[in-house]
Amino acid sequence: MSIQKTDKVSILEQRLVELNQYKIDLGLNRLQTVVERLRLNCNLPQIITVGGTNGKGSTVAALCSLLKTKSRSFGAFTSPHIFKFNERFNINGRLATDNEILKAFEMIDAAKAEINLSYFEYAFLTAVLLFKQYDVDVMLLEVGLGGRLDAVNALDADASIITTVDLDHTTWLGDTIDAIALEKAGIMRTGKPVVFGDNDTPDSIKSHAQSVDAKLIQLGPDYQVTLSRDAFTYQHNNALFADLGRPQLKGDWQIKNFSSALTILMALGYTFDTKQLQTAIDGWDISGRLQTIQTKPLVLADVAHNRQAAQQLAIYLKENPIKGQTRAVFSILADKQVDTWLNELNEMIDHWFVFELLNERALDISSLKEVLADRVTVFSQFDSGLQAYEVALQCSNADDRVIVFGSFHVLEEVFDEI
Repeated sequence: MSIQKTDKVSILEQRLVELNQYKIDLGLNRLQTVVERLRLNCNLPQIITVGGTNGKGSTVAALCSLLKTKSRSFGAFTSPHIFKFNERFNINGRLATDNEILKAFEMIDAAKAEINLSYFEYAFLTAVLLFKQYDVDVMLLEVGLGGRLDAVNALDADASIITTVDLDHTTWLGDTIDAIALEKAGIMRTGKPVVFGDNDTPDSIKSHAQSVDAKLIQLGPDYQVTLSRDAFTYQHNNALFADLGRPQLKGDWQIKNFSSALTILMALGYTFDTKQLQTAIDGWDISGRLQTIQTKPLVLADVAHNRQAAQQLAIYLKENPIKGQTRAVFSILADKQVDTWLNELNEMIDHWFVFELLNERALDISSLKEVLADRVTVFSQFDSGLQAYEVALQCSNADDRVIVFGSFHVLEEVFDEI
């Protein structure tokens, strides 16, 4: 049994290497042809597509937790993964096995014939094949990049969420908030509800919703979230849920994510009582979002990797001071425009422990050091993420804090598992 499992793992890993996860190939024409050959656009369950700059994974996890309270089966497709490709496929709370993924790959290989597909397109097609195989009630699809030309947009959603919009992936999506928002708005469908889950909805989202006659529901004008120290209150039309206990996930923005998930489900006709909501909140969890790894010293792991996420992280660190020092174990991908937002965090971090990611898209260590030299007080360079982390721990006392962040890849290289 163990030999067979090892062989299967190596086969899957080899296939993934061949697919080249670093290549970004936007566009739907090739993919839609394969979707039709596999008949994946027939007899579909309810589909909710989740796009946005940050918070997509947390929002999908909130949808899963809410659907559990209604005894609805679900399949959730998310990306990227932290440790294993299997993390991208959640079927009613369990991850897809290697065998399931490889069998789906075989079906895709047979159907695609002469068509070249990207790593992400293989992942998306695998998700849909698996979710249809298990006859789930609801399919939850997280956008990989943008929205309009993203693989998940090959299927028409019954509802969609756009969590936030900020500058990220500007090479592919545009260099203004409105341009990026318009790309993300491409997941809207005529007559279907779409939630914008942050304050100050971009004009291009409003205008696109109007142009395609989508039913836009906005945080603030249409539904409200009020925060207190230990609780929050949600109101939308006649629905009022007061003094809901906060989730274990840290950060006020997570309550926005939960609220957008709740809003879209209610727009689809789901009803909840306070007990169900609290059960969903208490059971809501996702790795790598200000996750506590240990307490003395406090170690937090976070996938923050762009300007908006860095701003949120800075706010959290400022609002949760500690007696000792805060050290950062950090690296970043080259396309994240780190020079535009690194100073957001410098006031909160006493010492940066930096390294170069083992990734084709990594910002090389020389460039990273140049950015740091002009923007932070103290930094030290290391050969690997694990070495940086171990030294940061050795330098820390019980009342200090270590924050490991910068990318999903940072967490992968520093921790075996979390």
